[in-house]
Amino acid sequence: MNINTLLIALVLGLAALALFLLGFLLLKTALFSPPQKEIKPRRFVGVDGKSVAERLGLAVQFKTISHDDPERIDSTAFFGLHRLLKTLYPEVHSRLKMETVNDYSLLYTWEGKDPELKPIMLISHLDVVPADEADWTHPPFSGEIVDGYVWGRGTMDDKLGVIGILEAVDYLLKQGFQPERTVYLGFGHDEELGGENGAAAISALLASRGVRLGSVLDEGGTIMNNFLPNVETPVGVVGISEKGYLSLRLIVELAGGHSSMPPEETTIGILSRAIHRLENHPMPARLEVIEFLMSYLGSALPFFQRMLFANTWLFGGILKKKLRKSKTLNAVIRTTTAPTIISAGEKDNVLPGRAEAVVNFRLLPGDDLRTVYERVLAIIDDPRVKVVPFIGDTLGESGWDPSPVADVESPYYQKLARLIKEAYPECLVTPYLVLGGTDARRYIPLTTNTLRFMPVQFEQDDLQRMHGIDERLSIENCGKMVSFYIAYIEELSSAFDDDEIEMDIDEVVHDGDDDDLPIPTLEETMALQHDEDFDIPDMPEDKD
Repeated sequence: MNINTLLIALVLGLAALALFLLGFLLLKTALFSPPQKEIKPRRFVGVDGKSVAERLGLAVQFKTISHDDPERIDSTAFFGLHRLLKTLYPEVHSRLKMETVNDYSLLYTWEGKDPELKPIMLISHLDVVPADEADWTHPPFSGEIVDGYVWGRGTMDDKLGVIGILEAVDYLLKQGFQPERTVYLGFGHDEELGGENGAAAISALLASRGVRLGSVLDEGGTIMNNFLPNVETPVGVVGISEKGYLSLRLIVELAGGHSSMPPEETTIGILSRAIHRLENHPMPARLEVIEFLMSYLGSALPFFQRMLFANTWLFGGILKKKLRKSKTLNAVIRTTTAPTIISAGEKDNVLPGRAEAVVNFRLLPGDDLRTVYERVLAIIDDPRVKVVPFIGDTLGESGWDPSPVADVESPYYQKLARLIKEAYPECLVTPYLVLGGTDARRYIPLTTNTLRFMPVQFEQDDLQRMHGIDERLSIENCGKMVSFYIAYIEELSSAFDDDEIEMDIDEVVHDGDDDDLPIPTLEETMALQHDEDFDIPDMPEDKD
């Protein structure tokens, strides 16, 4: 066999391999995330959104602001809000048992017909973050209704949930409805501080009574327009887990002195270098969470993007580099690193003997407090930088691990997903990893089904208003929110087998041609991934 024959055989072999690879890529892309099946719209109760907005506006007027210092809590505001709720919803307060927990949080019990059925719980929170009144279009605690919106702090986070849930219960009571299973309502007063004295205390109280919940519904997901780049279809995101949390304090201590005779390295310089290394060497990116998300939404992506997510075995490196350019998507693929506090020096001509900073990490499922702490030590790699928990002596006092993942095949999730499709027929529905923290994690000891969804529809720009300026909620959202909660309570408080799979996810959400291609759970997806060896990656900085 001469050289020409060998070359021809080699070229033909490479061409055949290329065609096989191309065919394999196209096949995986075609089979990836089949389109979600249409569901017949449901007839929801018509609710006057204007009247709901007016009552929400009244609740906004109480400055129930969270403060780390208990002495700064405005008890008058919280007690005033309690009285308002009793005034607005006398039927609720005469028919349901209401208890105060740690003075300011509220727990309602609506007894069901069948005590053998696991109760469900709907939660929200009464507290809000501060607001600088000078910057707002309408005063943040006025609750004004202008241009089709109710304005003010808490209209998005999270007094809307309190009012929406109570409105729904009030309506059902007046219709003579009684749930089959007991319904609990829990409204904490310190969610913005982590929920230790509110939601955690309510959860502990229920646990002391032997309560085991079927599910909890909290904030954390919503209907989002333009949720993904180049995808106009609205997406209903349901939080089934949330990232963990850890704050670490970096401390550098050296002899101080006069600024006229500085040493080669100062406390500020050493600390700055440590922060710089943490920012330039982020935690490793992992694609299992975004793959799981795209297994529900991939059909709406442009073909090339869909091909990337369908073939992460080949395009994983490209995806990681692309996703890290988006602040939101970067947070979905890695444990994030964020310096938040820095302190050193008191006088312009004195070298400080101590410099310290606080760095906050939001942990991706699969990471834990210990592994993040060890990675931080390895990245800084400087014994002069002491790394300690921000609060207390142990990592657990300054953070928590990612929450367990709710089962997307449970009837609680699937009934919720179906209701979302019925209420918003044009949207796609997907499980989601909540990037922030909610009170839902405090109820994990009581149930494996902690779900996070608020039945309102937002634009991407609206998210900046939450904890920001000009927080507001449309009158249309006010009405649809209450309608949804009415249907949710009717549906989820009914008698059904807690272990039943009400509807196979492929039969309900996907086209029948792909019934033999089940979507894996998040745990199964993660189990298929191999942990990356820890190293300090050499990656370009974000261009955000």
